[in-house]
Amino acid sequence: MASTAPAAFDAVAADYDLSFGRNPIGLVFRHVVQRRLEALFRPGDRVLDLGCGTGEDALLLAARGVRVTGIDPSPAMIARARAKAAQRGLDAQACRFELLHAEAAALLGRGHDGAYSNFGALNCSDLGAVSSALALSLRPGAGVLLSLLGPWPLPGLVRRALTGLGEPRRRHLPRVAGVPVTVAYPTPAQARRALGPAFAWTDAFALGVVLPGPEHEHWAARFPQTFAALAAVEGLVRRWPVLRGLGDHFVLEGRRA
Repeated sequence: MASTAPAAFDAVAADYDLSFGRNPIGLVFRHVVQRRLEALFRPGDRVLDLGCGTGEDALLLAARGVRVTGIDPSPAMIARARAKAAQRGLDAQACRFELLHAEAAALLGRGHDGAYSNFGALNCSDLGAVSSALALSLRPGAGVLLSLLGPWPLPGLVRRALTGLGEPRRRHLPRVAGVPVTVAYPTPAQARRALGPAFAWTDAFALGVVLPGPEHEHWAARFPQTFAALAAVEGLVRRWPVLRGLGDHFVLEGRRA
């Protein structure tokens, strides 16, 4: 991960749940991923959350009996996640949070029953190094679900074609709290290649292939009926072979080989 990323996310940790945590488009994306996590992991499973942020996904699973270790390189995000776990009465046996990069996940030991990453945390990581760490950390057959930012969100492509506004995501250096963060935008095929033969992928789908990305939250609030209609359409088409590579995010689901 770029050295600026932890400091950038430190700066937004205190208000993250009040801003992005209430973003209607982000909430749709999170809901879809969380339903897959609930289907993938069972009570008693030991699971890694790579780039856990303030811990929303980890806390959801922990409340259902999954034992989650969340890791993140941002000290402020980890502090916020620990505070939320304490507020919800979840001890370290149910859910713990550690200051660690995804590439160092192997330090948490072997035999884990699964791993996941949500909202593009791994776009700031070396996917090859993450793969090596997970190959050591996970038992054979362990479930894996990874959500990454894609390079060609279809709503942005359509907007540029019709209006000339916006710029290709690959040319965009995002800023978090005014700090530029170095990000890579692999395609699903590139991500699978980078993650290597240690994983067998069984599913792929898009988030934000019909809906615009979370940065358009004000549009969603202004046009709730259109937003709801597009969300319903997206639920029908997000796995279509071409469209699943054209989302704001794409999700890969599979198993440790």
